[in-house]
Amino acid sequence: NRSSDREGRVTNHPGPCQMYMNPLEHDSINIRDAIRLTADEMLVVYKQENEIGRRLLYGPAIFVPSANEWLHDFRWHGVDPKDKTRWIPNDHNFRKLSTIPGQMYYNVRDVRTNDDVVMRVKLMLFYELSEPEVMLNMTHDPIADFINAVCSDVIAFASQLSYAEFHKQTSFLSKINTYPQLCQRAKRIGYDITQVVYRGYHASESTQQLQDAAIETRTQRRLNTEIEEEKAKLSSFKLGKELNRTAKSKLRALYLDFVR
Repeated sequence: NRSSDREGRVTNHPGPCQMYMNPLEHDSINIRDAIRLTADEMLVVYKQENEIGRRLLYGPAIFVPSANEWLHDFRWHGVDPKDKTRWIPNDHNFRKLSTIPGQMYYNVRDVRTNDDVVMRVKLMLFYELSEPEVMLNMTHDPIADFINAVCSDVIAFASQLSYAEFHKQTSFLSKINTYPQLCQRAKRIGYDITQVVYRGYHASESTQQLQDAAIETRTQRRLNTEIEEEKAKLSSFKLGKELNRTAKSKLRALYLDFVR
């Protein structure tokens, strides 16, 4: 119960308890739920005494704040329920901070190669909170920091390559050293990036059609080359057999002439 008396004092009374609302003494009495924390959650608690202090409360626990305590309210990017790769600013509001490793899907849009092909690169990021105090001091929204940093890394990677080269080197997008800005920024705000998974890319319909046509042309050329090589091998085999027969015939003729 949280009571406010006529003199302005506010008191929190941990339950279970019973209180009588005396209008001569109390302005109000409100019932509030205690905050339950599981083993993978934590709270950031502020306390007003001579000065404002901050502490981290880890679960499992049941927390009842005192009258001069309040909780940190987080407002981060939240995932769009209609599109798991799209993130909405200030959409995720919460107080319990998860301490287990997390993951997020993100599509880096408007990625341009050095021959001006524009595409969308699909990624999955794995991260873990390592230093909560650093995070509280250095950022208001880690997800926004991750998004900005990974966009910079992917755009820098693609800008050095042509579309054909990018297509051949997509395996590098699953290597953590391809994302220096993401890793540096995460470390600076108290997080570790443990893995980045490349999930593919999507170009415009016209570009995709050109790519499909190029793949078909390369495949057809490879098949034609293999056919020609097989024909050449068969011709060489036939020629060898013919030369062998001719040589045997000449030897036989020479032998018959010698016998006679």
